[in-house]
Amino acid sequence: MTGPTAASSSSSFAPQVTLKGTANNNTNQPPSIIAINSTQVPIKLTKGGNYAAWRSQFENLLFGYDLMGYLDGTKPCPSKTVSASSDATNGQESDRTTSNPDHQIWLRQDCLLLHAIQVSCMGAVQSIVTRSTTSAQAWMKLEATYANQSNTRKLGLLDSLANVSLEDKSVADYMQGIKSIIDNLELIGHSVDDGTIVVHTLNGLGSAYMPLASAIRAQDIPISFEELYDKLLDHEAYLRREE
Repeated sequence: MTGPTAASSSSSFAPQVTLKGTANNNTNQPPSIIAINSTQVPIKLTKGGNYAAWRSQFENLLFGYDLMGYLDGTKPCPSKTVSASSDATNGQESDRTTSNPDHQIWLRQDCLLLHAIQVSCMGAVQSIVTRSTTSAQAWMKLEATYANQSNTRKLGLLDSLANVSLEDKSVADYMQGIKSIIDNLELIGHSVDDGTIVVHTLNGLGSAYMPLASAIRAQDIPISFEELYDKLLDHEAYLRREE
């Protein structure tokens, strides 16, 4: 993945924009703005099935650039104006207000984050964030839609895990579907241990995989989901050679 590109402006009166994290020896230089490159978020959100993976990539990226505060509310928008003192004609100081440059910087950065979220949503998911005016609003809408912590959603995901079936899918697609269910369960605070995952995975295999499934069930040492993935891929390759 490529690094973020810095947004820039040729206007002489616009705040200077640099890449966040770049050394800055000029203490008068305004805060920096980061534009998220689309190649940095390769997983696109589609119908919520991959929400956990999509959210994870966004959180890791924005945490790395100290931008998560825009989404979780810990970095609120600064006030539009700030107080400034000036000498009045009578020789005494009088308070006045002036525009706050941090306010405009915050708005520009938030618009870039909102844009990054919008372009990473595909199909029907786009309609959920189209009318959002801030990145936090878009983030919360997606969370409310796809990270619902209701008991109904948990039971639905557990039922999906219990009824997985290889059928005519490849091993890679089959295991990816199971991983997606596991990720979504963890997202709503319900972890599933490796033993349970392995049992459901083996139960969904066809007759061609029964010798391997029987051997795995008979061994004394528990097998992890990742190890099972490798063994199924090897067995799939063996079956293709036999054909």
